[in-house]
Amino acid sequence: MPGRPITLLLLVAGLLAPAPAVAAPAALERGVVAAPESLAAEAGAAVLREGGNAVDAAVAVQFALAVTFPRAGNLGGGGFLLVHTDSGDVTLDYRETAPAAATRDMYLDSAGAIVPGLSLDTHRAAGVPGSVAGMWLAHRRFGTVPWRRLLEPAIRLAEQGFILPARTATEFAAEGRNNFRDYFRGAAGERLVQRELAATLRRVAERGPDGFYRGETARLIVEEMRRGGGLITLDDLAGYRAAVRRPVTGTYRGLQVVSMGPPSSGGVGLIQLLHMLEGFEPAALGPGSAAYMHLVAELEKRVFADRATHLGDPDFIAVPAGNLVSPRYAAARRAGIALDRRTPPDSIVSGLARRESEQTTHFSIVDRHGNAVANTTTLNDLHGSGVVVRGAGFLLN
Repeated sequence: MPGRPITLLLLVAGLLAPAPAVAAPAALERGVVAAPESLAAEAGAAVLREGGNAVDAAVAVQFALAVTFPRAGNLGGGGFLLVHTDSGDVTLDYRETAPAAATRDMYLDSAGAIVPGLSLDTHRAAGVPGSVAGMWLAHRRFGTVPWRRLLEPAIRLAEQGFILPARTATEFAAEGRNNFRDYFRGAAGERLVQRELAATLRRVAERGPDGFYRGETARLIVEEMRRGGGLITLDDLAGYRAAVRRPVTGTYRGLQVVSMGPPSSGGVGLIQLLHMLEGFEPAALGPGSAAYMHLVAELEKRVFADRATHLGDPDFIAVPAGNLVSPRYAAARRAGIALDRRTPPDSIVSGLARRESEQTTHFSIVDRHGNAVANTTTLNDLHGSGVVVRGAGFLLN
């Protein structure tokens, strides 16, 4: 059943730090912008008022959030974008990528033991940022407003500053890692001015991605890497590309659902959960009731078992997304759910056959043109350490 289309973008858990409240939507006569920070929302609303489209507004909001919402807004991170138009649905992957110098054992000591914090709190934790390239790609494909205009609100907010909300000031005071406090400090009600960020935004406004991945900004990134032992190089930056991915689709009670496909695990998980939910009557359980929460927990246990086993980066592994989001598979998965009994999480395994053994595997290929592949893949044990890279959907060894 094709149903009435709904376009959804589900952020992977942990991709952005959650906020307990969302800024009030900036309402317009013929559009709306809902964002986690009001100044950024207004930047997007202004673009819509001036005749820009949703992608134009999204670019303005993204860059404004890099100034006013340092909790999660960024130039130095990445993400996923879904665009719905009359012509169809397009998803963009602008997640961070590993530097070329990254290795399997880069977070281990000489004895093979994990070095605490090395993969989280140091320069070596950084991947090549994707946000600028992602916004540029979206704008090139769909934008109508000049690129420079869309960065004007962010530049203005960085140069002139904005008033710190209480929560943001509290977060600044609690953060002590590396050189954070050299740039982000101030009490609630004070004005935060970010002149260096404004200069970076101007370079991006004038030169597009070349203002970030090449030239002065790229040089500054690599210098920072050298100071802290990071791995990102000028070649890593110059070689970054955002990717167009195939969206995943499904239905829920007559509605069509379109969401982000791999390497995001969010869209596959969302559709799989909704397909399983169709076999129950959640309204009869009572929203927020213990019975309803029990059902959701049971569904999510099965989704996450499949996520840990099968979801990863489609550039490197075969992801059975079509099987995972099929209604037939959902019916089989929900068959074991009892509304009056808890399923132990450690008893739940993926419902699809595994594609490889529990140990290391290798294959090599050479074709008649001299193209060759030598691939060794391992997590050292089944599911490795069980740690999922937040927002990227793959496990660490």
